Amino acid sequence: MINDLILDYVNQNAFPGMTYSIVSNGEVKIGCAGFKQLVPQKKEVAEDTLYDIASLTKVVVVVTIISKLIDRNIINLNDKVQKYLPNFKYGDITVYHLLTHTSGLPADLNSKEIVSRTELLKQVYNLEKQYETGTQVIYSDIGYILLGELIANIYNKPLDVVALEEVFTPLNMLSTGYRPTEKSKCAPTEVTAERGVIQGIVHDEKACSLDGVAGAAGVFTNAIDLSNFLLMVLNDGVYEGKQFLSKKIIDLWFEPLVYEKQNDRYRSLCWIVGKNKLVINQGENIISFTGFTGPSLSIDRERKIGIALLTNRVHPSRDNRLVAQIRPLITEHIYEILLKKAKVNQ
Repeated sequence: MINDLILDYVNQNAFPGMTYSIVSNGEVKIGCAGFKQLVPQKKEVAEDTLYDIASLTKVVVVVTIISKLIDRNIINLNDKVQKYLPNFKYGDITVYHLLTHTSGLPADLNSKEIVSRTELLKQVYNLEKQYETGTQVIYSDIGYILLGELIANIYNKPLDVVALEEVFTPLNMLSTGYRPTEKSKCAPTEVTAERGVIQGIVHDEKACSLDGVAGAAGVFTNAIDLSNFLLMVLNDGVYEGKQFLSKKIIDLWFEPLVYEKQNDRYRSLCWIVGKNKLVINQGENIISFTGFTGPSLSIDRERKIGIALLTNRVHPSRDNRLVAQIRPLITEHIYEILLKKAKVNQ
């Protein structure tokens, strides 16, 4: 039933195809339908197809690692960013401000002409504030690039190595990582005159300039691996009998900390909290997130449901934005199936 619905949207050219992971009361269902690529020729999607998850990198990697550091009392949310990044120009911006998109830093920068890591970081470190710190919520890639650098400095290791050691290996996400080696397993993203068919290389230009490794984007994963992440969150931070994160931190992920006025929604540590356009007709005790390339996560704590939808809606062109309208309909359809099943089993 889910696959039929996905194929309907594939036929409407909403996206090439989709893989999904559904966690419900500890049970996992993985599925897929459609194609992983359309050009230069069509190729069918598989359950283990790797997707560039774009901004989902922020919550899966950065928020998770910072949460582990908080659990270990290595870092505090109110710590000044300068404590870990001495070259950062603002003394009033804290780790909390970066995590909640309240730093005052701009949302983005023009990175199309930047080709080196050194040059991009120089710009990031020297950007002017757009508003007074703590007074607005402006979603910012810049803040998460800084958090990626902060993590690397604390561990004295590259971010991709830290992510492997602290997140992917403990959660048995063995196919997940930055800069994938099996590029043929990856669903391509955009096709551009400058880059050709982008496959197995991060789509985001800033992350690309940072050698494919950034706090804001860069991770490739599949629905199978993401199910482990969903299981961990829904089990209050426990994965396969081991406490990966404290329940106190998971509680914080679900706590509305700041109000994003322009989108009329709340955020916790980056996560969107409560009802929104992605998860219509569900409860308040839910967190969700989306990525530019098409993926989404939603985690409903009350009903013990986690859903990962992976698609490459930017293939072959980023101009295709139909997925924003369709993701909620797929999510709602999944809920209807699960709730109907729960009634039958009562």
